[in-house]
Amino acid sequence: YQRRVRGIFFESMALKFGSRVGRVVALVMLMGSSQAALYNQGTIEAVYGLMDRTLPGARSHFELGFVEPAQNNGPAQFSVADASGNKIGITGSSASELSAGVGWYLRERCNMTIGWPRGGGSNLFIPKVWPQVGTTVTIQRNTPYSYIMNVCTHSYSLVWYSWNDWEVFLDWMALSGINLYLAMTGQEEVQYKVFRKYGLTDSEIRAWFNGPAFLTWSRGQNEYGNGIAGPLPRSWMKQQWEMQQLIVARHRSLGMYGQLPGFQGNVPVGLKQVQGDGNITSAAATGWMNSVDPLYGKIADTWMEEMIADFGTDSWYQLDGYFNGGTAPWYVRAPVDCVWSTEASDTYLPGCDEQCKSVQDLAQAKQACAADLGCGGITAKGSTGPWQLRSGSSGQHSSTGEVSWSITNTLECHPLRDDGSWFQRGAAAYQGLNRTDPQAIWSFQGWAFVGWNSREQAVSLKSFIDATPPGKFNVIDMSVNGDGEWKKWDNSSFWGANFVWTTLHDFGGTDGLKGRLDRINQIPFDAQDLGATVWGTGFTPEGIDQNPVYYEFMLEANWRTEPVADIEQHIVDRAHRRYGLTVVSEQVTTAWKLLVSSAYSQDLSVQDGTGVAHLGAAESWAFEPDRRTPSATMCQIYNAWLQLIEVADSGQVSLELETFRYDLINTGREVLAQLAGPFGQNFSDVTQSLKIDANLVSKLGELYSKVLIDLDTLVGTDKAFLLGPWLEAAKLFATDPKATDCIDTGYETIVDCARFYEWNARVQLTTWNPTPKLADKIPGGPIDYAAKHWSGLIKDYYATRVNLLTQQAIKDSGKTLNTTSWDRIQAGLAYNWTTDTKAYPTQPVGDPLQISKQIKLTYANFFTTC
Repeated sequence: YQRRVRGIFFESMALKFGSRVGRVVALVMLMGSSQAALYNQGTIEAVYGLMDRTLPGARSHFELGFVEPAQNNGPAQFSVADASGNKIGITGSSASELSAGVGWYLRERCNMTIGWPRGGGSNLFIPKVWPQVGTTVTIQRNTPYSYIMNVCTHSYSLVWYSWNDWEVFLDWMALSGINLYLAMTGQEEVQYKVFRKYGLTDSEIRAWFNGPAFLTWSRGQNEYGNGIAGPLPRSWMKQQWEMQQLIVARHRSLGMYGQLPGFQGNVPVGLKQVQGDGNITSAAATGWMNSVDPLYGKIADTWMEEMIADFGTDSWYQLDGYFNGGTAPWYVRAPVDCVWSTEASDTYLPGCDEQCKSVQDLAQAKQACAADLGCGGITAKGSTGPWQLRSGSSGQHSSTGEVSWSITNTLECHPLRDDGSWFQRGAAAYQGLNRTDPQAIWSFQGWAFVGWNSREQAVSLKSFIDATPPGKFNVIDMSVNGDGEWKKWDNSSFWGANFVWTTLHDFGGTDGLKGRLDRINQIPFDAQDLGATVWGTGFTPEGIDQNPVYYEFMLEANWRTEPVADIEQHIVDRAHRRYGLTVVSEQVTTAWKLLVSSAYSQDLSVQDGTGVAHLGAAESWAFEPDRRTPSATMCQIYNAWLQLIEVADSGQVSLELETFRYDLINTGREVLAQLAGPFGQNFSDVTQSLKIDANLVSKLGELYSKVLIDLDTLVGTDKAFLLGPWLEAAKLFATDPKATDCIDTGYETIVDCARFYEWNARVQLTTWNPTPKLADKIPGGPIDYAAKHWSGLIKDYYATRVNLLTQQAIKDSGKTLNTTSWDRIQAGLAYNWTTDTKAYPTQPVGDPLQISKQIKLTYANFFTTC
């Protein structure tokens, strides 16, 4: 296959430079492509700077240096030792390993915690005496890269990050040993300049981009996800562009690598007419280009030149649009009917098709899916719908009672045959990177083929790998639970391509204790035992700031020599460090043993399935079918919460310590969130009865609303679960009071940039697609997909919705619910809440211990069997 690669390269270079020069250039490029990306060592001073920001005054207690020689042939490593003058000496292969060594010392010797400000907190301090190391400790990476991030993370978690937030985040990454991530910020300004050069107008481009909170989906992750909560202000583009320059400069100084976005062929559909290119698709607002189209190559070259001129490069590029173009011109539709499976209970299909387009009627949903080449089946919360179009066709277990129908003959009714060769298309896509950067590495987010299992699908993916020079195609293995997509096709290991083995774990940044530690404990060792080319480890959630114990355990995987032998004790030790304890606490030990054997021994749905944000939903593992008796797993979580309450009540750990307060409140949050399930199911049942009983509706609605209000009060005592900071961070991007590029949304209440950004922030949490004024119903799509268990949101949106449904059901007493009226009421709530400007607290309210004890007393009856 290498001869085939050379042939294509020589031909393209001959066309560009002339036959003789072109062959020489192509040969040089191929020789260079077998080498690793440009080595980025970073600087020692950058690590000292990190310490100044993280622990002011600590610099003088450390001696930092690089391993000699700086770029060695062995695994990257750090060493920590005692140094003269009672200092700590740390050396590393690069600034990344050096930072990881600092992080290791702070955690393992000083009992410190380095975490997310909004998701678990940190415990950092200057010790009275810096602990000695003792015997020198040297730790090596077991794979070259420690990776984080999903393309969606930039929308669900990082969208409102200021430069100060990015500094904290990059410092956390460095201290955690992360050296590879997605550097996606600011790309819209680059795209804007490129598209302007190819004839599109300002309004065409800005209208095509989504609003700030939804940029992931106009960047290409959803084929027609454009114009959502937009147009995008040019002032936002420029702000983000300026911040990206700071971000990439900082990550490079710390020895990290950032994956810049490559051109993947999705363009405003108006480009088809402007350029007269009949090969561009014309469906909705987005056109998709075939990479063998000459115009694709021209745009890719312009894109790369602009991107590198603006941000420099680490020779890593994220590019994964090619399996998402269901109506792309290279697909050929065969006249074969789709065959449907039987209804699969407790099953969901992964991946959205057309933004998870919602269809109420089952037959119509099947028809819509069959007509869309990107659709693999349909999923609903219950057999009565509404049904969402999904891209995957292989079912995943649902803990929330979802049901699905999947197409069983996707290869026949949605064929992957094309008019040419996937190999040629892959080679052309890579050349779009390689012509500008001869050392380019193509990194492919593997979510695009999570649902793939057939031989034909394997051939398509393998063709892309074969078309790229050895060592230049990297797959981000994004299996939902960390089990490993590389195991497909008889442990193909992606046919020799490098891959980073990650766990995805979470959609939308939703809350919920979950994640099998024993499963991710096998990363990367299972792959290495089979000789697979695993290049890194990490995690790829759509949103961070949840389950820190799971992600910290995953980050440690890059530095292990073997799986952790005793996970339970490992996590108990972590908890003691996290709470600053130097003496063993029986209650802390019991609490975390219970959590490890319950919440962290099960992989649940990547989505929130509780009754907090989803009327009538519940996660099936938590309570028995009688909706009264908690399961054994639920009892373990409940009892862990009681143990943490006892820790707080006895004064063993101060509630001023965010790391402990977060765990106490988060565990209590899980208890109430799961209890909301049966409460909501009972309420939903009576509102959907053929003859509504007003008294029963009133009683059950009041109970359901109360548990939500109590949950709101509980989580309001910890800063990790506050709505206020999210909204205030969004409004801070309105830096120019004279800016007028934020108000052309079609919503009369959006009168300035602060309102625009707050509207985006509120819509993402609730309806996802904005709801117009006086709408008959909320627009279809992933409604409540990014739901959060945040104080303010729970009370004013979720609980208010329950109260409104109670009122409508009582009004319909003696008959069935008027769903037309109810749809209109929900739409009214959505419009009013998302366009509102009510300010919410940015600091915790209430005593976390007293409120926890009161809630425990209130709901103890439901856990008597525990």
